[in-house]
Amino acid sequence: MKPRFGQAARFFGETVHQLGRIVMLLFVLALGLIGLFAFRLSRAPLELPGLASRLATSVSGQGIGVRMQGAELDWAGYRLGGGMPFFIRLREISVRNAVGTELAHIPSADMVIPPADLFGAREPILINGHGATSPVVSAPVSWRATLRPGPGLTFDSGDFFVTFGAGRVGQGEDQVAIDNAGFTMRITPGAVDVRQGRVTLAPSGQSAPHAGFTFTARLGQAWQGRLNVTLDALYAPDLPHYWPPGVLALTRKWVVDNITQGRAHDAAFTFDLSAPESLNGLQLTNVTGQFAGDDLTLYWLPHGEPITDLSGEFTMPDRDEAWISASQGQVGGVHLVRGRMHITNMASHVQDGDLALSLAGTLPALVAALDAPPLALLKAAPAALRAATGQFAGKLKLHLPFKPDLRPEDITLKLRMRLHDVTMPALLPQLSFTGGEADVSADGNGVQAEATAQLGGEPATVKVDDQFAGAGRADIVVTGKATDNVWRQLGVSGPNNGGLGITGAVPFSLHVRGPVKGTQSALLSADLGAAALAVPSLAWAKKPGDAGQMSASLTLDDGNLAGLEAFTITAPGLAVQGQAGADGVIALPYIRIARTRAHGTLTPPSQPGQPWRFALSGPVLDVRRQTQSAARAPSGPAWQGRLNFGQVFLAPAPAPALEGFSFTGTGQGDGVDRAQITAEGLSLAIAPTAGQRHTMALSAADAGTVLRALGYYGAMQGGKLTLDDVYDESGASAGTLTLEGARFVNAPEVTKFLQALTLYGVAAAASGPGLLVEHAIIPFTTRDGVLTLNDARAFSSSLGFTADGTVQMNGLGCALDATIVPAYAVNTLLGKLPLLGHLFSAERGGGLIAMNAHITGQLTDPHVTLNPFSALTPGILRDIFGISGHESAKPAPVQPAGP
Repeated sequence: MKPRFGQAARFFGETVHQLGRIVMLLFVLALGLIGLFAFRLSRAPLELPGLASRLATSVSGQGIGVRMQGAELDWAGYRLGGGMPFFIRLREISVRNAVGTELAHIPSADMVIPPADLFGAREPILINGHGATSPVVSAPVSWRATLRPGPGLTFDSGDFFVTFGAGRVGQGEDQVAIDNAGFTMRITPGAVDVRQGRVTLAPSGQSAPHAGFTFTARLGQAWQGRLNVTLDALYAPDLPHYWPPGVLALTRKWVVDNITQGRAHDAAFTFDLSAPESLNGLQLTNVTGQFAGDDLTLYWLPHGEPITDLSGEFTMPDRDEAWISASQGQVGGVHLVRGRMHITNMASHVQDGDLALSLAGTLPALVAALDAPPLALLKAAPAALRAATGQFAGKLKLHLPFKPDLRPEDITLKLRMRLHDVTMPALLPQLSFTGGEADVSADGNGVQAEATAQLGGEPATVKVDDQFAGAGRADIVVTGKATDNVWRQLGVSGPNNGGLGITGAVPFSLHVRGPVKGTQSALLSADLGAAALAVPSLAWAKKPGDAGQMSASLTLDDGNLAGLEAFTITAPGLAVQGQAGADGVIALPYIRIARTRAHGTLTPPSQPGQPWRFALSGPVLDVRRQTQSAARAPSGPAWQGRLNFGQVFLAPAPAPALEGFSFTGTGQGDGVDRAQITAEGLSLAIAPTAGQRHTMALSAADAGTVLRALGYYGAMQGGKLTLDDVYDESGASAGTLTLEGARFVNAPEVTKFLQALTLYGVAAAASGPGLLVEHAIIPFTTRDGVLTLNDARAFSSSLGFTADGTVQMNGLGCALDATIVPAYAVNTLLGKLPLLGHLFSAERGGGLIAMNAHITGQLTDPHVTLNPFSALTPGILRDIFGISGHESAKPAPVQPAGP
């Protein structure tokens, strides 16, 4: 056994020895080959086809494929020492996604590999690249990278440093011009992190924005990424140049179309992205962010009035909604104090908006904003609202779709506001609501309001409930108290020159109902109990405390008074009823005003410029003559009328009535332009003439009856009277009155005595009661209620008079200088002699023997002062010694005012 064991040992030792020699030989051979390889590399780079393929494979994966056309190895270790790194130049590097779309192309890149990595040291590998291009970048690109290898020269991680020169980023129409850009990026298997991203965008318009960005992506079942972008400032008109059309196209369209002016700044947005592992198709899953804005112009409604001077913030909590918060702004003349707009469905073609605005400004500006298209929310509002002025402050909430064919019914509106210092027209043009304070609430269905205001200077309350559905429905209640301020503005305060006069308080209520636009009906009711009412021209008056009521049914057109349907007025001695017919004619079936009893019709004008027409008749008309206190032009509506009454009273009792009264005429307000009047032997005609004057022609078969009916003078019997007069608007007139065959039954006794001084006059004095005047010619003028006589003459065969002076037409007080000529027919013969007549008669109508008299006091009971010496003085001596006194008393003639 021992020999065999020794043989085996010798065989094993020999084998080991031979193997050692082989190993040493191989080692020497390897060193030689390495030296030869090193020598070769020192001469020129060595092409290594397999290396390019292996490196491309090592960095590919997670949907990224890398292709390299070649790799050249270079090493300077043969000359400079073995510690020199290896240099690998890679050519024509193409980075593609899983479907072959090229993401980047790198003409060449230099890779620096530490020698230790060949022995598993895993030291960083450096890469420098130039001239890289990409389908989404048309700008010079420089980059460098530090790669950290994994086991077996696999890829563990890499840091990339990239810079861009001037060019464009994006594809097709989605390109953005840049001046320069850069970022750092770390890539590990299944993760990408971009830091320190910066972009200086190319200037456009007023903008030259600077952007910053970061990006992270992780691979799970798919790639999930997040891009954070900041922007320092951008002007709205330049936004289309920087926001690519294909990025959030609908959101971009809304922002570009609706934010047209102003400056956005401090923008920060986050974009969430997703892609399959193959990177075939990138999807935007969400967007969040915000920016601040100054002096923006925001079109919050299609084709509507924009919000201007808007300052606030734009916030996107996700890709489907946005919030706009405003700290100030203006819509037309309406000031935006603060507000918010919530926009939803931004990823769809039609977005929805919810607005909550705090507003303030003027009422006309608010009405204009709400009435402007496309809102047109006040198309059914009354005209009075459009004419209102004042201030408001309130809150407006709107929900509406942002679509081109927006209709009012698409809008949900809620409005709450407080109105201040409101002025608004009332039903009558003379009156307005002033100093109004109102609380108003409105929605798309209607408006409700409660207000207090001054109506004609007196407090009033207004309640409004307008509904817009269908044709709309208005329900307005106005309550208040009309006092002297109102009556003055309506022109019916006090006696009102013979027309209706009111003093005192009259509580009233007005209830308006009907469609918001068009024709409405109104019911007016008033309590006349506390007021004093009078119609002096019809001899009627009511004292305060006497019961009285008024009610009227009115027709309105868009809130303006259009017509009277029916009315009733009752008070002691007063009852008037009226009812409008289908043809617009107002029937007056019953009229009782003091002694007046009548019925008739009243027809409003059918169109502007036409007169009111009336026709009244009845058994009795009691009308009072009125004096005009001041010059004034005719005012009020034009009219045309007819009156027919069995009796007419022109003065209080005991003045008699005139029978068979008839009137036809035209005029304006309380002025008569043309008239024809007849009654019991009386005829009166009024007609216009040149210079805004009128002529009046009066004739009466029984002057005594006419004067007694007028209440002027009751002491005359019979007589034929004619009057020709010309008067103007002030009431001044000039004319001549003639009288024939009248007897004054209460003539002063002295005149009867003088009449009987001669045998010629005894028979006349004893022939009947009073003084007979066979003929009288009385030239006169009137002004301001004063009748002035100029050389008035009255005479019979037994006695004559001349007179100059004045008579107060209101109270019939007089101041006359008269000459009384007894035995007039004989006494005046010498005064009629040619050339010598003036020696015997100083006065026109005087005589050789005449007595001067001064008449004062009331015309119905005058005080007569005689100068007995004047009767003993011939006419010329009366003139020389001034005994007649006519020149001192004779007033200057007065003519009617000219045109």
